[in-house]
Amino acid sequence: MAGFSDRNHPGPGHGPRRASGTPSGERDGAFAEHRPGPSRSSLLAALAVCAVLGALQLALAGIPDLVRPPGRLMTLWPQTLAWLGMGALWVIGSRRIFLFLRRSSTSRGVFQDTESLPSLDEDHRHLTAALWFGVSAVLCAVILPPMLIGQWTLQPVQLWQGLYSTYGMAGVMAAVGWLAYHCGFSILAALTLATVQALTESVVTSCWATVVPVGGIVVGLMGGLLQALTGGPAAFVTTLISCTLLGAVHLLTGRRLRWTAPATALVLIFL
Repeated sequence: MAGFSDRNHPGPGHGPRRASGTPSGERDGAFAEHRPGPSRSSLLAALAVCAVLGALQLALAGIPDLVRPPGRLMTLWPQTLAWLGMGALWVIGSRRIFLFLRRSSTSRGVFQDTESLPSLDEDHRHLTAALWFGVSAVLCAVILPPMLIGQWTLQPVQLWQGLYSTYGMAGVMAAVGWLAYHCGFSILAALTLATVQALTESVVTSCWATVVPVGGIVVGLMGGLLQALTGGPAAFVTTLISCTLLGAVHLLTGRRLRWTAPATALVLIFL
């Protein structure tokens, strides 16, 4: 994840501060205008490329042989290589988008906070809250479907059952390929979430834009609509709630992809 980490993110006490002694509306407008992140045009371009890369999954989603077990799968190595190739494409594409945003940013921290978070020595409550939101997102993804539809399903277990019934113990190799596929898509989803959040904060001058997980809500709505095609309303509600909580994790961890991406991978594996 070295290519995605904000290594030069300003430490506690060194982030940009809002000027005092001015009306809040003027502070919000001035701060949005001088936000040290990428420009709006760069964020829009990055979001468009993310949409194109994400649409690759849509084109394959209707072919159970190629994307989602259980179901009819290709033979072991073609299936594994297909997953590995898609995962690599998403990782490389996401890294290129991130580097593009970094080059267009006036700050080395691409998705930088409007105000820096306190250090753990000063206050650990933001990380504690992020942990609780992350755990809640996973629990929602696991518990809500059986509560809403009355049928217990666990995606990782279903995945392994589909691979084992098709390939036997050689399904371990296919599982490695699927894991690469999943991680690549999770990185792309996390980057999309962060880009939507940054774009919202650059457009909306009100301070609420920095505390509402707009990125998680938008990703949850889009993902929920796609999940609803096969899983119905229960899948939509589960995806929306889990991704909204994931957006809160992104805000509470300082908008850093090195935290958001692993949390996204953990949540999406259960959706």
